[in-house]
Amino acid sequence: MTKKKIAVHYDDNQFLYNLGWSKESLHYGFWEKDTKNHTEALLNPIKFVCKHLGINKDDVVLDAGCGVGGTSIYIAKNYGAHVHGITLSNAQLKIAKRKALKAKVADLTDFSNRDFTKTGFRDGTFTKVCGIESICYADKKIDFLREAFRLLKNGGKIAVVDCFLKRTDFNEKEKTIYEDFLEGWAVPSLSSKGGFHDDLKKAGFKNVKFYDKFKTIRKCSDDIYVKGIIPYPFTWLLSRIGIMPKSMHGLFIGCINQKKLCDNNMVTYGVFIAEK
Repeated sequence: MTKKKIAVHYDDNQFLYNLGWSKESLHYGFWEKDTKNHTEALLNPIKFVCKHLGINKDDVVLDAGCGVGGTSIYIAKNYGAHVHGITLSNAQLKIAKRKALKAKVADLTDFSNRDFTKTGFRDGTFTKVCGIESICYADKKIDFLREAFRLLKNGGKIAVVDCFLKRTDFNEKEKTIYEDFLEGWAVPSLSSKGGFHDDLKKAGFKNVKFYDKFKTIRKCSDDIYVKGIIPYPFTWLLSRIGIMPKSMHGLFIGCINQKKLCDNNMVTYGVFIAEK
């Protein structure tokens, strides 16, 4: 999976994400016992990250794979920290900058088009690094983790929220589900939970903790499936006759297969927190 293909996926589909999921966040939500609605669910992962990173006004935060800037803007607005969000997508970059101006946090946020495995920032630029459902887009996850370690000041912390493989002994049907999911959402691969834990250690991080949030995202997974399965026949036809880009039809393929990954006990979902 090339970085260009990832960028094209989001450049082509951002308006669909806005219409069908959220104009603020592209990740799963945490449906906790007291969660009242979809908006609250989507905010819960951001709040979880802020709490466990201990973000405050003195922090300089890297939002790695910032999307349309929802997390960056939330942190700036609610904590007064300075946040730099980076994305591969030009469409997302424009939206994030516009949203920051509207939210009146342009002075606390910076957004740029960068690869989070080689950012170009100086060593020790940040006190906190977070990646919410974005680090799966790294071809080699350890490349991002090593870059994050380099970018963090001593004592800095990292949070990675993502989906992780529970096992790799897939049968032929499961291999197809996994590969269709990856292709549909332009994801190079999913790391295993154990593999990602080991990569954090190899990169130099310590005090690694994992918080299992799989049960809390199942409602979102079901909702995404419905949003994929209903339009699927139409998007398949439109893509076949050349009216719709293949990457756009791929979005709906991913929506369908992400639920199959969950239902077949192939993945888990959670948050890694670690320190430099």
